Amino acid sequence: MFRGSLQRKILIVVVSLVFLMVFLMLSLFVYTEYKRVFQYAAERGLQTTKILSQMDSIQWAISQGNTERLKPLIDYHMTQSESAFIVIKDREGKILSHPDEGEIGKIYSIEDETKALVFGGNYNLIADSILGPAVVSISPIYVDRQIVGTARVGYLVKDLRHTVMERTKRLALISLTIFVIGIGLSIWLARSIRKDTFGMEPQEMANFYKERHAVLASISEGLIATDGEGKITIINTAARKILNVSNDYKGRSIESVFPTLQYSKLLHAASQPFSFELNVHKKTLIMTIVPLRKDVAVSGIVITFRDKTEMNELVNTLFEVKKYSDDLRAQTHEFMNKLYVISGLLQLRKYNEAIKMIQEEIDVTQHTNAFIFEHIKDTNVQAILFGKIGKASENKITFTIDENSSLGQLPSFISTGVLTIIIGNLIDNAFEEVIDQEKRLVNFFALDIGEDIIFEVSDNGRGIDPTVAHQLFTQGFSTKDKSDRGYGLSNVRSAIQDLGGDIQWKSDDTGTIFTVFIPKTEKVER
Repeated sequence: MFRGSLQRKILIVVVSLVFLMVFLMLSLFVYTEYKRVFQYAAERGLQTTKILSQMDSIQWAISQGNTERLKPLIDYHMTQSESAFIVIKDREGKILSHPDEGEIGKIYSIEDETKALVFGGNYNLIADSILGPAVVSISPIYVDRQIVGTARVGYLVKDLRHTVMERTKRLALISLTIFVIGIGLSIWLARSIRKDTFGMEPQEMANFYKERHAVLASISEGLIATDGEGKITIINTAARKILNVSNDYKGRSIESVFPTLQYSKLLHAASQPFSFELNVHKKTLIMTIVPLRKDVAVSGIVITFRDKTEMNELVNTLFEVKKYSDDLRAQTHEFMNKLYVISGLLQLRKYNEAIKMIQEEIDVTQHTNAFIFEHIKDTNVQAILFGKIGKASENKITFTIDENSSLGQLPSFISTGVLTIIIGNLIDNAFEEVIDQEKRLVNFFALDIGEDIIFEVSDNGRGIDPTVAHQLFTQGFSTKDKSDRGYGLSNVRSAIQDLGGDIQWKSDDTGTIFTVFIPKTEKVER
């Protein structure tokens, strides 16, 4: 409809509305005032003529033909009624009293007075007078029940219009003041709206809304924004999915989503962004709070969060890939060394020794594989053990699998990543513990008879110092002098506890044994 900025459109619309309202109000006033003034003149004139027609002095003056006594009476009533003229006529149309004394005695047509002279009627009309068009009121004058003349009271039309115009001028001045105030308010409103919309035009706001919707939908983290009263203003798709809620939560209190979250304290503390963990609906969420500021005061908060379980799964997957990569590298390195030896024997034409070495390697591999396949049925555990066998061979560690081991297919809730964390870390720690020993012995045992699945890893290392035993499963603690260590056993215990299991250990100067117990039934959260 209009081209230009939002501020200009608002200004045009508001000014137009104010002008239209002022114009309509002024027009209505002029119309009603015009009718009221003319009606008032007609009613007052008719009232005056009735009074005059019933006055004895006027009736006597007409019957006696004494016009001199009429002048003071007529002048008085003209003043009282504020009329332009009062004329007294007899039946023949002869003027007996007139404001202009030169008109007295003259005879005028009685055509517009017929209704009064013949029928005795009292009425009003607009007629031409000597002074100009006027609103005229006419009443008959009786003497002894006989109509002997008429009384005419008139208000000039130009005087009535002048009265209306004077009143209209005053109202026009008031209307102009209202119009100017309206323009000022419209300018203030336009600027205020522009300030509230950060100077954006409607199309820009529409594009911004579409972009915001697309960005919120694409964010994989949950995002919730609130106002100063803790009402939810934004909740994105990821947040609804993580919390398993609908978009109907928009407008509700933040406590309806996070019951344990004390919003008033949170708002007070949200002077700077900060993070913390929160348990919601059997999930551990890592939450970040960012304050929303209006000028200096905090007017709300933005909460972003991720499911810690998903993050743990991601970390575990990366850890699992790294472990497999290391184990495959160890196997590759060990086989390359053996291939170099076989190649050297062949070049030296020591064929019998080369064949013997190949046969021994085949026998060991077949025996190990056959034993693992026969006693360890779970493919994930098999894969971990094969990788560790190669790593042990590379580091000249005697890694054995207890002949009494017996393990079937593990339940589906025990994932590959969890097994890698538990078994992989325990075996790797045992390898590191025996690396400085003259005889490097590590043994693995697995059993699933009964209600629990049991894994046991033992070594002949130096044992665990009793003075630091209480810190063994503390995250970040390590007996190795490296800043990036101390997470293996902590992750092992955390993974076991998530499965509802337990880990026990025993250590002395002859070595260490770690025993893991995992229930065959999945842990149920309460």
